[in-house]
Amino acid sequence: MCAMTISLFAPRDGAQPIDPKIVTQAATWLAIMQSGIAGPTDQLACQRWRDAHPDHERAWQRMSALSQDVRKGTAGLTPTLARQALYSTTYARRTILKSVAGLTIAGAGFWGVRESTSWKTLTADYSTGTGEQRTITLADNTQVMLDTNSAIDVQFTNARRHISLRTGAIMVTTAKDPMQRPFVVMTDSGSITPIGTRFTVQYDPDHSPAMTQVAVMEGAVDIHTQQGNSVWRVHAGQQTQFSHQTIDAIAVLNPSANAWTKGMLVVERMRLADFTAKLNHYYKGSLRCAPAVADLLVSGAFSVDDPHRVLALLQETLPVHVRYITRYWATLDAQQE
Repeated sequence: MCAMTISLFAPRDGAQPIDPKIVTQAATWLAIMQSGIAGPTDQLACQRWRDAHPDHERAWQRMSALSQDVRKGTAGLTPTLARQALYSTTYARRTILKSVAGLTIAGAGFWGVRESTSWKTLTADYSTGTGEQRTITLADNTQVMLDTNSAIDVQFTNARRHISLRTGAIMVTTAKDPMQRPFVVMTDSGSITPIGTRFTVQYDPDHSPAMTQVAVMEGAVDIHTQQGNSVWRVHAGQQTQFSHQTIDAIAVLNPSANAWTKGMLVVERMRLADFTAKLNHYYKGSLRCAPAVADLLVSGAFSVDDPHRVLALLQETLPVHVRYITRYWATLDAQQE
C-alpha cells in the first residue's frame, strides 16, 4: 500500500513527498465527504484538517483530482455500466477504509475521523444516512430495520449469528435457525441475546455515559453487561437501558419508545431542546435550539419524513421562530416582538 501511495503522490514540482499518513487521512476525509452521510459538523472538521498544514491541502487536492478522474472515466459508459463501475469503486473504498481502521496510524486528525460517527457509519456492513430508514433480511431470514443514521456489522459463522450495533437504532425480528446457532446483538455496553423475539436496540456512542436502550415487543431477551457477571431477562412489554457496568430497573414498555419504527416521533411534555436533538437525527443539516426556548414543553406525534413540516408545526403551536441560515442550517429561537 505504501509503495502505491508514494508513487501516486510523488511530487511533480520538486517539492517534498507527502507523508503516506497524510495521504491516508486525505483519502478518509474524501470518502466521508462523498459518502452522502456527511453533515455540517463533518464539513467543518474536514476544512479544519485541510487548514492545519499545507501538506494536508496538497494531499486533498491530489486525492480530489483522482476522484474526478474516476468520474470522468465513467462519462462515456451506458448508465448501467457507469453504475456498476461506481458501485465497484464505492465497495473498494469501503473495504480499504475497513483495512485502514485496523492500522496503527499516528496523528490526532486521523483518530478524530476514525472515532467519529461518520466513520463508524461509512465503514459498517449496513448503514443509513440522515432521514433514511431501511429493512434488511439476513441469511437466516432474520429481519433488521435500521433507523436514521444507524450502522451495523453482521457476522454469521457455523457457531453463532452476531450483529454489532455501532450507532443508532435497530428493530430485530429473529427467525428460527435450522443450525440452532445463538443470536447476539452487541454494543460497547454489552450483549443482548433474544429468545424467539422482536425487540429494538438503541445506542449512541457519543452520549456520556454511553447507554444501550432495549425494548421488547415479543418474546424475551437476556442482557449481559460488558463488565458485569449478572444476566437480566427482559420480557415482552418491558424495556430498560444499560451501560458497560450497570443495568437500570426494568420498566413497562413506553409505546412512544418504538414509534420510530412507524416513521413517527411521539413525545409527551418533552423539553424543546431534547426534542430538537431527536429531530436533528432526521434533519439533513444542522438543527439547533436556542437557550431562550430550550425549556418549552412539546407534546404530540410527528412524522419524521418531513422535518421542515415539523418545524412549521412548532412555529404554529409554540412561541418560537425558526431561523434559517440556509435550508440546511436552522435554529429554533424565541418569537421576535
